Amino acid sequence: MGKDRCLNITTVTARDIRWPTSLGAHGSDAMVCIRTFFFFSTPVASIAERRIRFVPHRKQHSDPDYSCVYVKIATAEGLEGYGMTFTLGRGTDIVLLAVRALKHLVEGRTTASIFERFGAFWRELTSDSQLRWIGPEKGVTHLAVAAIINALWDLWGKLRGVPVWLLLAEMEPEVGARRMELKEHGKHRKPLPTL
Repeated sequence: MGKDRCLNITTVTARDIRWPTSLGAHGSDAMVCIRTFFFFSTPVASIAERRIRFVPHRKQHSDPDYSCVYVKIATAEGLEGYGMTFTLGRGTDIVLLAVRALKHLVEGRTTASIFERFGAFWRELTSDSQLRWIGPEKGVTHLAVAAIINALWDLWGKLRGVPVWLLLAEMEPEVGARRMELKEHGKHRKPLPTL
């Protein structure tokens, strides 16, 4: 992968977009998801012999309104990147406010300064000293950062003239590792035995 042209990020804008899916009881969410029971007619049943019964958990999120925070990152050179993060309706306005609170960390930067150390930039966004009390690395903060990061990936793909999947597929492993946030979780856990 060659050296990228350096773009100047001028603005980060965000919108709250909602689809009133609860009005017609369309869709559900992962929380409503459902217990699945498998019954087998023989100990080793074929896929065709399986019968599945779904039992919804009606107490949780039975009326989601599919929603998203839609982010646009614009550059002085005219290129734009778009990203979004999915929610279930109520609370989308809070994610929108979080994006707007974090945008000062993106505006005025160059794409080169962000893309060269993308993982460190992720950490910068999730560890803002004035906002980390909201929940660093979880909840609203992660949703807001995800929308921004998705828009940056889109911008990077457009800068290269390729879809994001190809941008990632062609990345050298060492380069990719520098651009990811790799954090050790559960360092006191024992490794799983190999099978």
